[in-house]
Amino acid sequence: MSPRALGYSDVIRGAFRGFGVLFVGGIVHPLVAQVFEPLGYVWLLVVALAAFVVAAVAATPRGTPVAAWRQAPIAAVGSYFMILPLVRAGSGELPLMQLLLTTIVAVLAGVAVGLARTGFDASRAASATA
Repeated sequence: MSPRALGYSDVIRGAFRGFGVLFVGGIVHPLVAQVFEPLGYVWLLVVALAAFVVAAVAATPRGTPVAAWRQAPIAAVGSYFMILPLVRAGSGELPLMQLLLTTIVAVLAGVAVGLARTGFDASRAASATA
């Protein structure tokens, strides 16, 4: 199997896992808002951050080369783009500002996780061989 194919499968796996977190978090949101109202105001933001981190972690499994850190933000953004049709169907619209800001958050979370995971793994491998 080529390294490129492995990278694509990791990105797809990460995007689907992030989508799952976004989906379940969105379904649970009305219940959370009803049971604990203050948490309801920030629930979707917390769920989105968690989903982007889950997607990025799944897209950069142990042993991912440092140069492949880009898989993480691609998976995070992919998970958000996968949920957009459901958001549009549920609300009837998709505000441009929400689309832009959430995409930026997905990219930043993905970059942070991707760099941290690949860099940490590489430094750990280097110290093990030294």
